[in-house]
Amino acid sequence: MNDNIRNSLFRLLDALCILIALYAIGEIMLPDEYSVLIDYTGASFFTTFFFLLSFYVLDCYSVGEEDFRDSVARVGVASVLGVIATGFTFYSFESWRFDRATFLLLLVLVVAMCLAWRMVWHRIGRRFTTRHRVVLVGVDRAGKVRALLAQSMPHAEILGYVGEGGIDADAGPCLGPSYDPLGVARSHGATMLVMLPDAPLDEDIARELLRAKLGGLMVVDIRTLYEHVAGRIPVSLIRDEWLLMEDGFNLNTQGSMQRLKRVFDVLTSFVLLVLTLPIMAVAALVIRLESPGPVIYKQKRVGLQEKEFTVLKFRSMTVDAEKNGAVWAQKGDTRVTKVGKFIRKVRIDELPQLWNVLRGDMSLIGPRPERMQFVRELEKVIPYFYVRHTVKPGVTGWAQVCYPYGASIEDARYKLEYDLYYIKNMSPLLDLKIVLKTVGVILFPKGAR
Repeated sequence: MNDNIRNSLFRLLDALCILIALYAIGEIMLPDEYSVLIDYTGASFFTTFFFLLSFYVLDCYSVGEEDFRDSVARVGVASVLGVIATGFTFYSFESWRFDRATFLLLLVLVVAMCLAWRMVWHRIGRRFTTRHRVVLVGVDRAGKVRALLAQSMPHAEILGYVGEGGIDADAGPCLGPSYDPLGVARSHGATMLVMLPDAPLDEDIARELLRAKLGGLMVVDIRTLYEHVAGRIPVSLIRDEWLLMEDGFNLNTQGSMQRLKRVFDVLTSFVLLVLTLPIMAVAALVIRLESPGPVIYKQKRVGLQEKEFTVLKFRSMTVDAEKNGAVWAQKGDTRVTKVGKFIRKVRIDELPQLWNVLRGDMSLIGPRPERMQFVRELEKVIPYFYVRHTVKPGVTGWAQVCYPYGASIEDARYKLEYDLYYIKNMSPLLDLKIVLKTVGVILFPKGAR
């Protein structure tokens, strides 16, 4: 069972649990002449929609890949989020609601059943998980493939490689000659062939592999594997020719897409500014009470086409934090105040940047803006770092929801790989996915410093 089928099954199981819970409360709490799905259609729809949305936002579908206690925590917080959203809707639409006792029983049944199937999956789920059997074509970057599979496809097994390259422990044993990758794959029961940079590929081999791919064998090159499995594009494996010919990286040639993104930015940032004004007022007050200095911290950052702009943030460090010059933020940074530590963890310090979005300096979604000093340093050592400046920087982004806070050049390299994926695959659907995942990151903070 591949990841897409498994996640679809998990969502179906949650939906089934909610529907069963609805049927049960109808039988227990409602008079015989009432049907929960017919007479309480609106309440049933809102409950199902908001609970499933909350489970998605909190990423409750890493079942079997995380500790069961983490699954319990995620389902618990997602359920609270679902209750808040559903309760607000019930309050707004008085004719479409359950009474409190019915809704409380529904909540208990939903949480119990959704946790029950997760507990069962934790115990027996591996029996239904596809164990990909991988053959490498070539040996160059075999270590990267092994690390990628260990992180994103832990049930995959590298059987070995085909080719005449040098011995590489990460590639495993040599299974056969480079001119017969398909024969080797079939004889070893492989389900996936991964083409590495040094893979010999003439016309005859390519034709055979194409037929095998059309027949059901997974044949991918290492860049495609990274993109679809890890959601990032490794900078060490791309070249100018690939960037030129590959689909994507074309936001600046699509005027309609740019206008749609700008309308979304303006409307959403305005609504968020209005909704978060009380939170920002409280944040400003406690920052001022804790330590002297300005509440809003202003700093020059690099934006679209490497033009500098002034970014706004709530101050989370002491006033003299950079008296000795700019440095990377580190874990346990002593310059961060107590209030600053909290507002960073829940991302409140970023809220003033909604004004940057309204002004047009930033977008809601995009690569995080860096300081010019760090940009010049990173451009010297990280290929294609300049590509991230072909789109507006964002308040949140794909790198922010997929990778912890960066505090080194190596972190910056990894985050660039996620940024490249976003720039290549930019779409309204991906932006919506990032917005939802950002909510999950705020509720389950990752690496904030």
